[in-house]
Amino acid sequence: MKVPRNTQVSVFGHGDAPARDATLNVDGPTCGVLEPLLAKYLRALAPGQILEIQSDSKEAADGIRAWTRLSGNTLVNVEAEAGSRRARYFVRKKTPQT
Repeated sequence: MKVPRNTQVSVFGHGDAPARDATLNVDGPTCGVLEPLLAKYLRALAPGQILEIQSDSKEAADGIRAWTRLSGNTLVNVEAEAGSRRARYFVRKKTPQT
């Protein structure tokens, strides 16, 4: 699983997951469904809050990484479940430019 630099990667049960403000469970969707859901859920959060995305889709890692880079949000942590395609992605909502 490729993740951007400065992103912590851990395995379920071994890492310290960041505190999250909301959780989105999206098992099986493709990128065409995933990115609009991410945008919708992040719009409801305040700048700096964290959204946890849980997914079993192998395409989710690339889709979330690309979407956060393009949208200006930050992928702060990825936790992969050992022996499974399931993972948790923690995205921090961007703060407005001053």
